[in-house]
Amino acid sequence: MKILVCDGMHESGLAILQGFRELQVDVPEQISPLEVKERISQYDAVVVRSRTRITAEVLREACRLKVIGRAGTGVDNIDVQAASARGILVMNTPGANAMAAAEHTLAMILSLARHVPQATQSMKEGRWEKKRFVGTELFHQTLGIIGLGKIGSIVADRAIAMKMDVIAYDPHILPEAAAILGVESVSLDELLARSDFITLHTPSTAETRRIINRENLAKTKPGVRIINCARGDLVDEDALHEFLRSGHVAGAALDVFAQEPPKGSPLLKLDNVVLTPHLGASSIQAQANVSRTIASQIADYLLYGIIRNAVNFPSINPKDYEKIRPYLVLAERLGSLQGQICSPVQRLEIEYSGSELETLPLQPLTQTVIKGLLDPVLAEKVNLVNAPLLLRERQIELLASSTSEAPGYTGMITVRVRGKKGESSAAGTVFPGGELRLVRLNNYRLEAELEGINLIVQNLDKPGTIGFIGTTLGNFNVNIANMHLSRTPQRDRAIAIIRIDEEAPQEALDALRTHPNIVSVEQFKLNAGAQ
Repeated sequence: MKILVCDGMHESGLAILQGFRELQVDVPEQISPLEVKERISQYDAVVVRSRTRITAEVLREACRLKVIGRAGTGVDNIDVQAASARGILVMNTPGANAMAAAEHTLAMILSLARHVPQATQSMKEGRWEKKRFVGTELFHQTLGIIGLGKIGSIVADRAIAMKMDVIAYDPHILPEAAAILGVESVSLDELLARSDFITLHTPSTAETRRIINRENLAKTKPGVRIINCARGDLVDEDALHEFLRSGHVAGAALDVFAQEPPKGSPLLKLDNVVLTPHLGASSIQAQANVSRTIASQIADYLLYGIIRNAVNFPSINPKDYEKIRPYLVLAERLGSLQGQICSPVQRLEIEYSGSELETLPLQPLTQTVIKGLLDPVLAEKVNLVNAPLLLRERQIELLASSTSEAPGYTGMITVRVRGKKGESSAAGTVFPGGELRLVRLNNYRLEAELEGINLIVQNLDKPGTIGFIGTTLGNFNVNIANMHLSRTPQRDRAIAIIRIDEEAPQEALDALRTHPNIVSVEQFKLNAGAQ
């Protein structure tokens, strides 16, 4: 079997592949997009980093390709949907560079504390400025971590070893799970008020974008230092510049930026800012690690059929896959719905019912529900393989059951969760033609589509409420695509599932909540391309 390595590979990864006589490995020094397209029909596997793009056009020529390996985490350069349609497995190496990112964060913290880059530059310019560069110890300084996922947890562990006092804000991590790491779980406001150093390790979502903004910077203690090695859009760079200029923020260390490279950014001119060009995952060891990891995965799949870190295909035989495919999409979207409106979760229950699901393998569905539940709220990548492990790491209890009874439906999946916000139950089914429907949400019966951006508005069942909702959304230029209504048998409560064209701003949600009849407002987004 032949493997094409497009963007180079660390020698330790190549050695793994070349160690199997069944595998022939080609590593061209340079390969153009046209050459990839022309040659890909000869190969059973292709390995890429971030440069080579595996497009639908390329995949149309891939008549024998079985697997695409991404030596890294992001798969934006691979048309995963086109690969799935052709039955081609796509693998990546999630977490393989987490240590590098965490250690870079620690380097930034130490650089800020002791003015290392500034002192180096001063020395090179012939000066000896001991008084100018008096630093601060990390001993018993409070480190606030926003996002306690894999990278955040490693940073916490290393900071604790340096005797820092570590607190964390992560609404998707239970306090008990944080305590196991030796970390105190706090609210965002408390973290801002107490921290001497604040480091960001959260994904970019509607809730976290510009989480470091003027309002939140004003809540920090004077002399705070900000570190961002996660996502550029987590920081309002103009606000940070303002607070750095005033001296309220003593320093900042940035590895990522809203625009990369950050040409013309005023932050480049400040002496109290440490900057690196997105080096978080760039270490010799990380590059070797991702190469060895993807090489092992490719070899295991080609030679033994073992699937690890697949982003687009569960472990299901081809005969069952066509039957189970729409239910995989349903499972992920039900999990995603619950994860977005009920996090953090302490217990997850999944019930499979109906004759159509009786003969199908349920474990892939369970793992897909878990993936949907965790993916919107975790910084690290969640896939069908690592989802159960991530669930256990967060001490979330899991119970899955099945029954042949599903009154009115041939197949139905019910996802129940229990957490700090209480309990929630969502049930869905697959209509003829593969259309997905949310048929029950707690006590409400529905037939709502499971796709796109939606609002869930619960309200007292009184006249005028729906009109208020429509008018309020219109005032904020939020266009309604469709709306599904239901109410309790007692006619005291009602619910609206409102699909909207674009994400509603926080101000619109807050405005809806001002009406005395509105009980709750939640927004969730379902990926139309899932599975």
